[in-house]
Amino acid sequence: MNGIISKFIDKLYFKQWSIGLCRGDIKEIIRSKSFDQNIYWLPLKSFDHFQADPFLIRSKNGNINILHEDFPFDDYYGRISLMTLDNNFKLMNHKILLDTKSHLSYPLIYTENNRTFVFPEAAHSGKLSCYEYDPVNETLNCPQVILDLPLLDSTILKQDEKYWLFGTLYGEDPHNKLYIYYSDNLFGPYTPHPENPVKNSLDGSRPAGNFIKIDNTIYRPSQNCKNQYGESMTINKVNLLNELHFEEEPYMEIFIDRKKHNNKKMNTIHTINILDDIIAVDGSKWTFSPAIQWKVYLKNREQKRQKKDLLKGQSFTFSDKF
Repeated sequence: MNGIISKFIDKLYFKQWSIGLCRGDIKEIIRSKSFDQNIYWLPLKSFDHFQADPFLIRSKNGNINILHEDFPFDDYYGRISLMTLDNNFKLMNHKILLDTKSHLSYPLIYTENNRTFVFPEAAHSGKLSCYEYDPVNETLNCPQVILDLPLLDSTILKQDEKYWLFGTLYGEDPHNKLYIYYSDNLFGPYTPHPENPVKNSLDGSRPAGNFIKIDNTIYRPSQNCKNQYGESMTINKVNLLNELHFEEEPYMEIFIDRKKHNNKKMNTIHTINILDDIIAVDGSKWTFSPAIQWKVYLKNREQKRQKKDLLKGQSFTFSDKF
């Protein structure tokens, strides 16, 4: 009976991601191993798109800027958008920053020497590129290729005077095989870690946000995809990272507490990023729309064919949220 109900739901409902914000001290959350925040889920204007993968940065006026994936079902590929909110989480402005006419997501923000760089996921191109963010004009400029690989959810850590690039690869194991590349320069060239893939697990491999450093310890947010994509997050404690070896262990889990009133419709959570006392996450809910679900079904069929083309070196479009 449960199988029949599940198939019925799959035909009538689709998974819709949205961004949530809350306030809290990430140091206390990590130390106590407890994420019990009241999340305010930003409203979506319509059900024909979703928003996910939030990364945070202050605007030139001190407001909250969220770079994120913006995915309309009509075009069926992600763009990188910028959402500006005041400190009460009220929306002030929203605009598209980057549209390559093919899928973009996970706009990793990395700041160094008063310059801000954005590394959007663009696995459809088979390459990872870096853009410089102009905070005055709020634009992404001067793209340069960092790695000729279809890396998913690339996340960068600077440690011991080296840059460590983490991610999974689109292909047969996009959620469970973790790869590391390292370089003396942010822009490369990057060398593959000799233990690649350094991890092979559906729980705790695929990145879920920027690294967190607390009490001289490095924590790495990751996705738990054991039962479904982006079901919850596992925060890993990094014990060893060098040019020869990598070791980490599960430290705590972050999941949707459906007992909380704000979370009643939410089911999964798969990204976390922090700016001062502001914590951004994303979560998904099932939304009723047979028309959208039929469109998703047709696009997914097309993507299975395109996946074969990718492995042959051809371009493709896809959404990693399904």
